[in-house]
Amino acid sequence: MRWPGSTTVTAADVLERVHHAGRLAESGRFAALATYLDGIEDEVRTSPTLAFLRGLAHARLGRHAEGGRWVAAALELALARGDRTVEVRALNALGAIAWEQGAIETATDHFRHALAEAERAGDLATVGRCSVNLGIIANLRGEYERAVGAYTLAMAAFQRAAFAWGLVVAHHNLGITYRDQGDLVRARDMADRAVEGAARAGDLALGAQVAAGRAEVRVAAGAPVAARVEAERALGMHERLGDVVGAAEDRRILAAALAALGDAAGAERLLGTAAEAAERHGRPLLAAAARRDLAALLAAAGRRDEAADAAHAARVAFSGLGAAAEVRKLDALLARL
Repeated sequence: MRWPGSTTVTAADVLERVHHAGRLAESGRFAALATYLDGIEDEVRTSPTLAFLRGLAHARLGRHAEGGRWVAAALELALARGDRTVEVRALNALGAIAWEQGAIETATDHFRHALAEAERAGDLATVGRCSVNLGIIANLRGEYERAVGAYTLAMAAFQRAAFAWGLVVAHHNLGITYRDQGDLVRARDMADRAVEGAARAGDLALGAQVAAGRAEVRVAAGAPVAARVEAERALGMHERLGDVVGAAEDRRILAAALAALGDAAGAERLLGTAAEAAERHGRPLLAAAARRDLAALLAAAGRRDEAADAAHAARVAFSGLGAAAEVRKLDALLARL
């Protein structure tokens, strides 16, 4: 086969590059994927799949503008060539990018459009992905029954598609909804299933994500020592992957464990670092969550004015994201300050 820089690229070359890029994406090696695809731009410009994967890589690395540009290019190529698989995946990815940037209504529109197209195309894996994304938005809005329904639909689609990765993601997010409702028994069960599924899949990126999720359940369940160990494990995995945003989320969760263990100073440092990284990489939801947690930490320490400032900042961000449940929690905190 011929590699980047060759004057002639055959269909077999492109197919091999698609397979290689797909393997990098599946293993969560998004930095390596971006570097690889940036080096074969001529082929990327003519391949819906490669353009999509390039956009996905940059988006996962926090480069939303670049990621959105390539995903939009992939969508245009897919529509021109009748590639329904890439079309629906690109619509879903554009929703995810809008979501990360805080454009929740735009994201919801993309997810619903992608879901309808995926159902028409019989693309069960993408039906599941879109349903998970709609469930995440419902959970953020405090619409817990709708979120559970969306995750249940996703799990059914993933099971029919024999898509193990999707089932792990659905279990992870369903666990978050149960945790937010205060149902820690079911939350722990879902978190355990997610961790076990990620381990079977051998997916380091997914493993890090679900380990952090289980650590947060353990904090809520009053097991801060176990939570600290698991959050540190997730942080180590995300750092090895070069996932700055994932590491920031891990630090937010690790801070909660440290606070429960009495290390308020360490928790405060981690929350500041997490909020700064989230803002630097354009992740308003993560930044708001870190500031919400900081407000609670400062309030517990009797630093009322600082707590109120952090709570107000988090409230403004959550309100802009349509996170009604979080806004209500912050209103309750502000009323006590």
